[in-house]
Amino acid sequence: MEGTNERQQVTKRYKDLRQLRQQRLSHIKRQSNFVALLRLVLFVSAFAIPFVFFQSWSLSFFLVFGILFTLFLFSVYLAFRLGQQKKENQTYLDLYDKELRIINWEWTDEPDGAEYINPEHDFSHDLDLFGKGSIYQYINRSATKGGRQKLAEKLNSISLNKEEILKKQEAIKELAGNTEFREAFFVRAKLVEESRKTKKDFDLQNQPILDFVSGFLKYVIQAFPIITVLIISLAVLDFIPSSSVLIWFFVGLGVTGQYFRRVNRVHSEITTLGGYLNNYSSLIKLFENYQTDSEYLAGLQQQLKTKGKSASDTVKGLSKAIQFIDQRLNMLMGAILNGFFLWDLIGCLTLQKWYKNYGSRLIVWIDALTEVEALNSFATFAYNHPEAIWPEVSSKVILNAADLGHPLIPQKERVCNDFSIDDDHRICVVTGANMAGKSTFLRTVGVNMVLAANGCKVTAGEFVYKPMTFITNMRAIDNLLKHESYFFAELSRLQMIVERLKEKGELFFILDEILKGTNSHDKTQGSIALIKQLLKLNGSGIVATHDLELGELQSQHPGEIFNNCFEVSFEHDGLQFDYKLRNGVTQSHNASFLMRKMGLIPND
Repeated sequence: MEGTNERQQVTKRYKDLRQLRQQRLSHIKRQSNFVALLRLVLFVSAFAIPFVFFQSWSLSFFLVFGILFTLFLFSVYLAFRLGQQKKENQTYLDLYDKELRIINWEWTDEPDGAEYINPEHDFSHDLDLFGKGSIYQYINRSATKGGRQKLAEKLNSISLNKEEILKKQEAIKELAGNTEFREAFFVRAKLVEESRKTKKDFDLQNQPILDFVSGFLKYVIQAFPIITVLIISLAVLDFIPSSSVLIWFFVGLGVTGQYFRRVNRVHSEITTLGGYLNNYSSLIKLFENYQTDSEYLAGLQQQLKTKGKSASDTVKGLSKAIQFIDQRLNMLMGAILNGFFLWDLIGCLTLQKWYKNYGSRLIVWIDALTEVEALNSFATFAYNHPEAIWPEVSSKVILNAADLGHPLIPQKERVCNDFSIDDDHRICVVTGANMAGKSTFLRTVGVNMVLAANGCKVTAGEFVYKPMTFITNMRAIDNLLKHESYFFAELSRLQMIVERLKEKGELFFILDEILKGTNSHDKTQGSIALIKQLLKLNGSGIVATHDLELGELQSQHPGEIFNNCFEVSFEHDGLQFDYKLRNGVTQSHNASFLMRKMGLIPND
């Protein structure tokens, strides 16, 4: 009941903030309409009033025109600022709408991360971490492409270091409580991503080729503007002919022209990067100014410092250097600037210096921010699920969970179970009829272990676990391109588990109905032999099966292998599932019953 009340408070907060942002947005729209009208009036007035009321080209004429045109430019600035505020408030509004939809379990239209599905991964494919109705689709709050990739990397990995897990847990716990920063970070990151939507994709690790700016050319680039100022000054003072200025101008164009193609190549490589990095610098600034008590977050902030300068200022410097070169896009201005100052080459020299000093750090800074985005996803999950708990990391207990449930099943429908595995009871054989809940239970255990290993909350009343290498085998897939049958694909997967167990010394596995591709007798004998081998190699885990003969392993290996089951009851001419985990081997079967109900076989 307490968790339900807290969840209602979370919902109320989102609704209140949504209403507040809606009011702000309406106010900004009214202001924008007024400024748009004012801008039109000032523009018309600037070009009409001076001609109507003052003598052309008089001092009063220019004074009035200057004042009105300055006010017009100010109104343009106001319109720009209001546009930014409008976009920011709309992004907040979209975020709160999204959170309310997800809280109401309307989330299957969100980006599902299908591009990260990898059937050969150790566990992610079996646990449905990506794709329609996946954990990724439910928890993702990463706005940028890099953030989404980072979240996928984290879901695909299991940390085995207790200290690292606890540091991440501390960071996520802090972010979960700091809703204002977390939401501001998402909005700022969303605006960064919006700034690159219409632009070509780029790789921050690829640096522009600037090796042609070297040797004597550097001295020419640095000296040319000084000589230009000197020549113009001498010409104004009549010490040299005014034609000297024109000659020098064409000299500048000639020097720049020699490197025109190389400058074009550099510009094409970086031109889409300027505005994007300018927006990113504001995102960096937000995290730089964040006050944290988390050692993990403080470590990420430390990555944003280099050579006594903040990453935000440094990235803004790169953005300005790129915008500096962008002036060449104005043909008239570009010709003047290149003729007198070698503008393009100055820009390339500036870029060269920047990349020499900070080029290797750029990808590190961006990676630190994508890490924060991924942590924010886990933190939002933690905030939205007050009923969930922070897991305890142990060096002894393999897994001890109470009221364990799947996070993607609504709380009102979720059936939770107690489950534990320790060094004395290392392998659990789970039996049960079709649809009784075996596969869902296996995924429940696996998904919560993935969340716990990332420092996130888990859906349980108690969760103590030992970080271990983790592999599943729940849905082997045949591969026509590799000429692999389903059975061979499964054997290859099981072989990988055995080899990994020999290599690591310990491993947690989740196996669902192994050796499905062979006859029942061979399947039973092979499964028994495999479980004994896994036990011998110090493996720990869960094996779900329809083979009741596997339940006999408990008596053959007392204290090491134990049996759990899911039962089904037949009531009112129908099946009843309670999805509760029990001790022992199942006594119920439902295949024949269902086939009769569906008319596939005759009633006896």
